[in-house]
Amino acid sequence: MSDKSMPMTQNAVLIREFGEPEVMIYQDDVAVPDLTDDQVLVKVAYAGINPVDYKTRQGKGWGATNIQKDKFDHNQPAILGFDMSGTVVDSQSKKFAVGDKVAALTFNGGCYAEYVAVDAKMLARVPEAVTLEQAGALPCIGQTALQFVEFADIKEGEHVVMNAPAGGVGHLLIQLLMKKIAKHNIKVTLICSAEKYKKLDSLIDTNQLTGWIDYTKNDSFPELQADVLLDLVGDEAGVRALDVVKESGRVYVLPTIWVDKLKGAGSQKNLSVEGYAAQRNGEDMARVLQLVADGQLTLRLQKTYPLSEVVIAHHELQKGDAFGKLVLKVS
Repeated sequence: MSDKSMPMTQNAVLIREFGEPEVMIYQDDVAVPDLTDDQVLVKVAYAGINPVDYKTRQGKGWGATNIQKDKFDHNQPAILGFDMSGTVVDSQSKKFAVGDKVAALTFNGGCYAEYVAVDAKMLARVPEAVTLEQAGALPCIGQTALQFVEFADIKEGEHVVMNAPAGGVGHLLIQLLMKKIAKHNIKVTLICSAEKYKKLDSLIDTNQLTGWIDYTKNDSFPELQADVLLDLVGDEAGVRALDVVKESGRVYVLPTIWVDKLKGAGSQKNLSVEGYAAQRNGEDMARVLQLVADGQLTLRLQKTYPLSEVVIAHHELQKGDAFGKLVLKVS
């Protein structure tokens, strides 16, 4: 059963080419998507902004490849956005009904719009203790952080070094690591600026950390003989951080595009380097939402922009100095 008052057109942000933030155009009279089997139509309340969004907009990575093949090659515009929260207005799934508050990570894009069609298996209901604003910020960073720490399979007593602990994924991942300090006797050292390290005081007990490296002042990193490096930056910053890892140590990197570069740089130390990409699913979405609802995970929202100011929001995200998450308010 659908919401009979639902309009046929919507406001949305379209791109017709790859490039700088200005290629994104906010316009009305965009068709509301049709549903296929086992899909749910959601009226979007908030859409999260992630690095994958601006990289896709620039024409990089799997997102851009999919857009080129599915949209641009057929002279059609595309809608960015992989995070969303909102209210179900139509459903072809028995799992979700009109009026349900939901959130999802969808790799099909389309969330920079008032309405988005999402496969039901990607969705999770939003607990009452979590706002739609929080839920819209969580899907990508929450599922990535949760899965990434499990993928790394950190063992009892290991020393873990992590960079970018104040970004979208990072500020959730560091909280998950802190829980392991007491339970599994692991050691955690962070790589970040003094400014970001100071901000972490509001999020974690920094006294429990083994150490901190200020990358803005240290010309070379200490040889910590760490067992594991969790690299959330990649490129030259990731290469530089390899100094902290012991011979035959493990390196896990986001995004996966930097795996080959880090493998080459770490070959003399026989490092094991693996990349990870989030695996979207409703079960992990529900897990992350519940952790926030229970107060076991704190989400930092840096700023919320109206959808019409998406160009400004992308410029801000590309600066790379956010503490927490930037979000778009859609409706």
